[in-house]
Amino acid sequence: MVLDNNRYISSELAQITQMLEEHFRVALSANKIVRSAIVDWLQEGKNVDSKQLEKITELEEKGDSIKLAILDQLSKANTLMQREDLLRLVNYNDKLIDGAEIACYHLAAVAGPWNPTGDLKSKIAKFIELFNDQITHQREAVRFLHINIEESIKKADEICRLEKQMDILQREIVSHLYSLEIDLAVLLRFRDFINMIEEISNFSEDAANTIRGLSLTLNT
Repeated sequence: MVLDNNRYISSELAQITQMLEEHFRVALSANKIVRSAIVDWLQEGKNVDSKQLEKITELEEKGDSIKLAILDQLSKANTLMQREDLLRLVNYNDKLIDGAEIACYHLAAVAGPWNPTGDLKSKIAKFIELFNDQITHQREAVRFLHINIEESIKKADEICRLEKQMDILQREIVSHLYSLEIDLAVLLRFRDFINMIEEISNFSEDAANTIRGLSLTLNT
């Protein structure tokens, strides 16, 4: 009886985490669009393509559909002890997708009129690379939840390490930004872009802490 119950709970958790993986794939795709747009802007001075904006809005809508399906599944999982932590992960991931859409539209507003140079350009490029790594590790942390808890915790630790690096870079970028002689509207909009990426990074760190909490319940 106990063995059967344990099997049922394990199967239930596996189903939910597979749905979470799909949700994270949407978040990863949305944030790859942001990364691609900013790399094209930094390296070639390209504007954000209207098709990129359309695609990221489609991904936001797809993410909402998957979120609702996960919430429905969680509402039926009465024996799943980790339900509240899994719900938190869904909500954090939803914020990643929403934040990516907002960030992309902020970038679209400044990519044409202005292009950073020198040290600022290098810092922005590094900031986006760290952010991309963080989102990738978050997806892996969720993927390993029902496979290898130790590996999942390692990924969560890496997310937090990257977030600290991003905090430092965000402050340096904003400080440098305020010293530039550029149009105020462009400055404020790009500051909003950088701050939105930093906010998404914080949500990713919150998700990592939730994953650590899940690891405790899954190991008991």
